[in-house]
Amino acid sequence: MALNFPESLVNLEANCGLYAIWMLFQHHGVDVDVNALIQATKYDYEEGTYTIALAIALQKFGFKVSFYTDEDLYIEEKERDMYEQAKQLKIPVQPALSYQQIKQATEQGKFVIVYYDTLDEVGNQSLVYSVDDNEICFFDSFDPMPALLFENQRKAEGICRQAIIIDDVEFQMRSALKN
Repeated sequence: MALNFPESLVNLEANCGLYAIWMLFQHHGVDVDVNALIQATKYDYEEGTYTIALAIALQKFGFKVSFYTDEDLYIEEKERDMYEQAKQLKIPVQPALSYQQIKQATEQGKFVIVYYDTLDEVGNQSLVYSVDDNEICFFDSFDPMPALLFENQRKAEGICRQAIIIDDVEFQMRSALKN
């Protein structure tokens, strides 16, 4: 499958979260405007977006989502507001997933977006392409990452093990986001 990546997405700094959502829409054959993703995720041109913001946007777009995280002792005020919004939207916030739970979710046909530290020490959100007992692959890099390395990168300083499980079985694109 050849994809034409929008230049407006490619040219953004810290675009990993937007890219993960964009790929999910591509899977469903939906062309989504990058500006709509920017607005929906409260994307910041220098910092990117929070994983909880991705979960909120996905829910508003019509996906059923669950959010998983370690306890975050350093929640910023903007992020705190997002957790409150997730609560209002009835998005479950649950303890962080293990590697095996991520694997199980993908085996059940769910999509998973994970947050981890890259080898360049940059926080990154990626949509999981495949996962087995030994390695995990992402849509933004088809090079496999060994499971042990991935687990270490999820435990890096400043990184909370966060994930979104996306159930797209009943997905119907909502034409407008509700505030």
